[in-house]
Amino acid sequence: MAGTLLNFIEISLSSKEMTIFCLSAQGKDIRELRKDYGNIFHFYSRDGNIYYWNKTNTASVDLGGISHAITKKDSPQIFSKVIECAIVDFFESIKDKEHNNSYKVFRKNVQHTWNFISSRNELQGIVNGIAAHRKISYHSFFLKPKNDTIVLGFTMACSLDMRFVWKKEELITQRINTDSMQFDEFNSPIPNLQNIYHFLEATGSKNAYDVAIEKLENNETTCTLLKKIIVWLNANKDKLVLPAGLHIEKFALNYLPTNGLELGEIYSPKRYFFNNATNTQRLQYYNDQVKAYKPFSFGLFEDKNVRIAVVFPAQYEGSTEIFLNTLKKSLNNDLHLSKVEFVPIKVADLSVASYKKGLYENNEGLKTCSLAIIIVNEAHEALSANDSPYFVCKAKLIGQGLPTQDIQIETIQNRVHPLALSNISLNIYAKLGGTAWTIEKEEKLKDELVIGVGSTKSANGNNILGIAQIFHPDGRYIVGNCSPLSTFENYSKNLEEYLYETLSQIIEAHINTSKSFRLIFHLYKSASQQYEITAIENVIKRFDNYTFDYALLHLGYGHNFRMYFDDGRGKLKKGSYVQITPYMALLHFVPISVLPLKIEIDPRSKGFTDLFYLSKQVYWFSNLSHRSYNPSKKTVTIMYPSLMAALTEKLSLVDGWNYDMLGYVRDKQWFI
Repeated sequence: MAGTLLNFIEISLSSKEMTIFCLSAQGKDIRELRKDYGNIFHFYSRDGNIYYWNKTNTASVDLGGISHAITKKDSPQIFSKVIECAIVDFFESIKDKEHNNSYKVFRKNVQHTWNFISSRNELQGIVNGIAAHRKISYHSFFLKPKNDTIVLGFTMACSLDMRFVWKKEELITQRINTDSMQFDEFNSPIPNLQNIYHFLEATGSKNAYDVAIEKLENNETTCTLLKKIIVWLNANKDKLVLPAGLHIEKFALNYLPTNGLELGEIYSPKRYFFNNATNTQRLQYYNDQVKAYKPFSFGLFEDKNVRIAVVFPAQYEGSTEIFLNTLKKSLNNDLHLSKVEFVPIKVADLSVASYKKGLYENNEGLKTCSLAIIIVNEAHEALSANDSPYFVCKAKLIGQGLPTQDIQIETIQNRVHPLALSNISLNIYAKLGGTAWTIEKEEKLKDELVIGVGSTKSANGNNILGIAQIFHPDGRYIVGNCSPLSTFENYSKNLEEYLYETLSQIIEAHINTSKSFRLIFHLYKSASQQYEITAIENVIKRFDNYTFDYALLHLGYGHNFRMYFDDGRGKLKKGSYVQITPYMALLHFVPISVLPLKIEIDPRSKGFTDLFYLSKQVYWFSNLSHRSYNPSKKTVTIMYPSLMAALTEKLSLVDGWNYDMLGYVRDKQWFI
């Protein structure tokens, strides 16, 4: 069927009421109750009470609770929990001897999603030594679409769980080199991409593996499997144990629109070029548009001499010269940089020592440059940051306020691909401080700033990087920085101080503070009340001399929703949009994927909760990435912090580098 299918499975129950037992939570420890009576009852804590119900409807133990009648309308969370427990119990009970299958059932403590992993190896007889097991991710959910009605259900998503069958001893017996592989405490290879790739190459089974995995994981296969699971659940619905008098009448997987869920679309924004020109000629390709109308920041570079240092090993001199000639034409013709001069820095060989020496001996010349191109090769990728010519050069030059662009010689030795050349030129232009285009800015009554906030752990697992980047509503990148936050104790305070200091300057420079304005925070994960949220709330309190509303938006792909078009055979249109609740929506970015971005308004937002408006802004910001002319797979407000965090963490491993050096490039997109 050619329609859009959301993997929300609706549950029809025999009754809107049920009776379970209830205890006051005062003086009770639910963990102790589960320990002592978990084989008889399910327990659920809510609203100061502990609710419990029988697992089998046969055993009888008096815990002193009172019989308590609840309705689906008043207590949908409890109904949802009861159904969740019944489904989890059912999967745990499966011992399918006919098909040699059972399920491992588990969930991580911090997650609400259960995982049911099949014991059957889908690669049996195809590839030896490695296994692929079906994983079903289950998440209970309920909707309030309209008129206060409650729709109970859950989401199910199908994927693969990879495991190695052979342990280290067997790999060695099979003459597979294990020196570069990572192992767990049981001597089993960790099933990461690096280990799997090494194993497949060593055993010559990569082609067979790729064909099998593509068939197992393609969208049509996973959609078909989802439908089969629903048919199977309906056939076994009477085996699910619910409180006495309650049973499931039907599981239903419906195409949109259904139950108040409708498929909408957010259109792409106009792009604006020099003097606010738009694509009146209807040119198809974005690079042709920039070439025809000139970059948005053309005026800043029209008469500017741009000197670019180029660090290259002597053995690549000829190939580098040919490439630089091609690059100069691209910068001239496509991005209208008419006064580009390359400053060559030839180093003796591919060693990091030679690159260091080259920078040292040409230090004065580098001071006159606006950017440095570092020519490396593919082999450099395997080196540690401290031994990598690219990261060592980048670390040193960032301290001088000089962004860098690494280019692998393999990319340019033969005729450079036009798409690669266009993207390299665009990257360079952005790192020079140029803006190739901005996006449509709708006229509003209030000024706005958009702030992307993120955090990550460092390689040693102890430090925290707080990332904050600020954008103008038309997409212009204003400022961004990483702050080293050495402990959890000072993380929130350091992030608060950075946000306050930076926003104070930006607000005065870009906002009419005599009127009310808005601050919109994009948080790349569910932010912690103890850390990110506390920092943001404290900053907001310190701005008591301003009048403004603010929205806290959680953006992430770590959820269980999936969207299929034409049962997985077709591609879902970019910009497809489904509002799940008044505060949560799904937004689709990648046509060949079934995983949308989840956008959720934090309840701690104040004064601005227009979900469609905020979702449209997120989508439009995906048209801003200056890593490529084409729209990004992610909005830049979460992509840029991710890129910055990854690079900053690498740089921190270079001897002599420190986070303060980022202050020299905080207004440049050095990380793209």
